[in-house]
Amino acid sequence: MPIPLLLLTTFSPLTAQLLNDPQLRVELVASGLSLPTSMAFVGDQDILVLQKENGQVRRILNGVLQAAPVLDVAVHFSSERGLLGIARDPDFINNRRVYIYYTQSSTGSDTGMSNSTPLGNRVYRTTWNGSLLVDPLLVLDLPVTPGANHDGGVIGFGPDDTLYAVIGDLNRNGKLQNFPSGPDPDDTGVILRVSPLGAPLPDNPFYDPLNPLPAMNRYFAYGVRNSFGLAFDPLSGDLWDTENGPTVFDEVNRVVPGFNSGWEQIMGPDSRDPQGESDLWVAPGSTYRDPEFSWAMPVAPAALGFVASPVIGCGHVGRLLVGDNNCGQIYSFSLNESRDSLVLTSMALSDRVADNSAARCSAEMTEILFGQQFGAVTDLENGPDGKMYVVSISNGAVYRIGTRPGAIEDADADNVDAACDCAPSDNGAWAAPAEVPRLRSAPGAAPTLGWDSQSGTAGPGTTYTLVTGGLAELNAGRGFASACTLRDGLATPAFIDPGADPAPGQGVFYLAGAANGCGRGTFGDSSISPDPRDALDAAPPPPCLCGARTGGALIRFAIAGESLTVWVTSDAFIDRALELLASGGRQIPIFGTLLDATGCDAQWSWQVDPLDVTFADAAIELCDGLPSHIEADRKYWLETVGSYCPWSAVVTAVDDRR
Repeated sequence: MPIPLLLLTTFSPLTAQLLNDPQLRVELVASGLSLPTSMAFVGDQDILVLQKENGQVRRILNGVLQAAPVLDVAVHFSSERGLLGIARDPDFINNRRVYIYYTQSSTGSDTGMSNSTPLGNRVYRTTWNGSLLVDPLLVLDLPVTPGANHDGGVIGFGPDDTLYAVIGDLNRNGKLQNFPSGPDPDDTGVILRVSPLGAPLPDNPFYDPLNPLPAMNRYFAYGVRNSFGLAFDPLSGDLWDTENGPTVFDEVNRVVPGFNSGWEQIMGPDSRDPQGESDLWVAPGSTYRDPEFSWAMPVAPAALGFVASPVIGCGHVGRLLVGDNNCGQIYSFSLNESRDSLVLTSMALSDRVADNSAARCSAEMTEILFGQQFGAVTDLENGPDGKMYVVSISNGAVYRIGTRPGAIEDADADNVDAACDCAPSDNGAWAAPAEVPRLRSAPGAAPTLGWDSQSGTAGPGTTYTLVTGGLAELNAGRGFASACTLRDGLATPAFIDPGADPAPGQGVFYLAGAANGCGRGTFGDSSISPDPRDALDAAPPPPCLCGARTGGALIRFAIAGESLTVWVTSDAFIDRALELLASGGRQIPIFGTLLDATGCDAQWSWQVDPLDVTFADAAIELCDGLPSHIEADRKYWLETVGSYCPWSAVVTAVDDRR
């Protein structure tokens, strides 16, 4: 049987970790953690780590484990219960949301008592305020009995920005465990795929609003005994998981929509199991697949992750790493060109099974062994620095894997071998940027955009170009003729558009492209097939209105249902506007001089003097008016009043170009 997590005490954190590739090394990031289960980055050197049995979320900042937890929840920690999974929202850069999965205690404090029934296995959404996780919101309320093992607990967001969560069978025997006459689906032994608020999705494989088994609407896969690992292939977008067997056959699976993993009738390859597909409960839309790889004797595979950066070695990019629970090892698998199957070349693994009964931790594993003496590996995450981070629950530590200094040719000291560094003299670039797959827009007074960073995969010097244009022309079949470059050279994958609101009934589109010393990524789909966006790749569009200006800032104000964007060169005014935007505060702007010319806001035929601006120290009784009032009576405002101080103005965006 796989060793329950709470009993993992056999590995010593003093034992040096070993890697089979001499060009790689292991660094200790932090130690002294209490049974850490999973981790998430909230900054470049800022990591949140979950502790299974005391319900604490710890912070590692610049390699130092902080003394106080950033969150402490009441957990039931018996057997495999506890604080188990963490995931950042895809738009974390803007909304700062973090999700956690844990077994919630019913006593209000941490407990492992068998006579205490937990409230449930639950997923909460929290918000990272820079020092604490706050404002918990219940997203998923999942079963917890009988248990106490097989609680799953891994959560993550897919490339489709939907939330995936795995829960084990909790030792139940229903239809979801492939007993056709058993109890109806009950949220056990499944991988759920839901909205960020926990709602079922219409494109789920079992979704049917008329289904008499509505629980199925939230499922992506079923027939899962238990899993401690989910990961998405960054190249194909496919989901992979690990699954723990009882006394035989652990698995690595590619999880297709509607996947039936076979438990409790089939574990390991169907050809080696006395039961077969005819014994399964077949939900409409389901499909059974043999595992991509199995261990005949359980090693308890747990975490898995795909190598996304050459910082982990030229020959390892795109490979699948799997950490185990019982042997303290990490395994490495190559994928085929279509990335839908593992490539195994040794005769011993031609059957896709490690027959390891003679030596559980070594037999038939020469081809796949990557590292040893890591203890029980419960998380593998690509870091923003391109390195692979490893969580060891038994060692109470977080490690990272990268290239060994001096072992590779690396003239620019970016930790990437020149053999696969496309800019060997530029330490800000080592791989060509990929297409930015999607932009996310957060609600707010100004369009707040975010997209996935490529600093870890392409290099820290990667920047972004943002283009925009009229949606009406796009929908009318005129392509991207209206496109203009909103910003070029953005260092971070986020932007608040200070531009004017579109006309009533109109809309705008946004596209982002990445660039670094290796070249420019594409706005299109990177294929040879024609794509309307190809024109943007061939010739970036001209700057938008005021898009080429530097030495100041575009500042957008919301004013009683209207908006005003102004170009300002006063440092004091810009700094104060940034403070107000960050705090949500309000202060009356005073535009000392109105000018008779269109500025950076196409809505209005007037603008403000960029230097004659300040913020009022106190409320001014005479300040009033809307931008539309000035537009409607321009002569009076420009020649008689001459200035403008809207008392209801709120800063909603600052594009600082100083």
